[in-house]
Amino acid sequence: MRSDVIAWLCQGDPSIIYQVNRDLYEKEDSLLRAFRKDVIRNSWAKQLLSMQRADGHWGNGYYQPKWTSTHYTLLILKNLCIESSDELRNICTRVLNEEKGRDGGMSPTAHRIHSDCCITGMFLNIAAYFGVDEDKLHSLIDYLIAMQFMDGGYNCRHPRYQVHHGSFNTTICVLEGLWEYEDQGYNYRIDEVKGARLAAEEFLLMHHLFLSDNDGRVIDEHFLSMHYPCHWHYDVMRALDYFALTKHPFDPRLNEALNWLLEKGNERKYPLSPKYSGFMHIPMEKSGKYSRVNTLRAYRILKQFDRLADQEE
Repeated sequence: MRSDVIAWLCQGDPSIIYQVNRDLYEKEDSLLRAFRKDVIRNSWAKQLLSMQRADGHWGNGYYQPKWTSTHYTLLILKNLCIESSDELRNICTRVLNEEKGRDGGMSPTAHRIHSDCCITGMFLNIAAYFGVDEDKLHSLIDYLIAMQFMDGGYNCRHPRYQVHHGSFNTTICVLEGLWEYEDQGYNYRIDEVKGARLAAEEFLLMHHLFLSDNDGRVIDEHFLSMHYPCHWHYDVMRALDYFALTKHPFDPRLNEALNWLLEKGNERKYPLSPKYSGFMHIPMEKSGKYSRVNTLRAYRILKQFDRLADQEE
């Protein structure tokens, strides 16, 4: 790893410094505690927490507006590796009590008959990370297991519309949620959760993360952008980071995506794509500039798949 790039990363937000030491240096938990505490003391996470309303919500409530609602603020806090707390666990529990659809999934408007797979997968990711009681997650697991397509993917348009195959955007949201549930040690229907997760991974891998399984062309040029935060959007870096964080063994179908990532580095640093439209609580990094978050993510991916030496060439 380039020492100058690592030093540059360690001039960033405490959440980045913590992940550098956790994922790149692989320091023991006892040595990571001090870095973890800094995430709450002086960081983007601290600023987000300061914007929480007296009733526990952010923005105008659970899902409005994007991207300052409770849902997306909690997702960002989770991805910044903030430690759980009673306050964060309580707001997650409150959301689960108040915002489920009739079918047991999560819905931005709870009176709807059909929930949304993207939102359900993201909130499973959030709630499992913050440690809500397992029984509160049962209906989310039931819903997600029932909503999987034969191709292994998920699609948030189903069953409201006639769709018959998975969506990349929805599948990555569900994958992250299923993994967090599994990683946090929950047990309800765990064998089926593992099976669903493996099938969803295969959906992405059979497309080499971004290529048509019919003609090998790029499915959507947007998949080759480099956003952070991603919110509900899919891109190749997000998928690669999922496979890195889950310690997935190398699969040759990742080669095209890994080669693309290597080509995106400039001076061993990585850019940030223009932010998605919608208001953010705080500007974490400037679009069009070198991004510490994306550089960290790229190094984590390349390290997991033994490609850091290629990056140095």
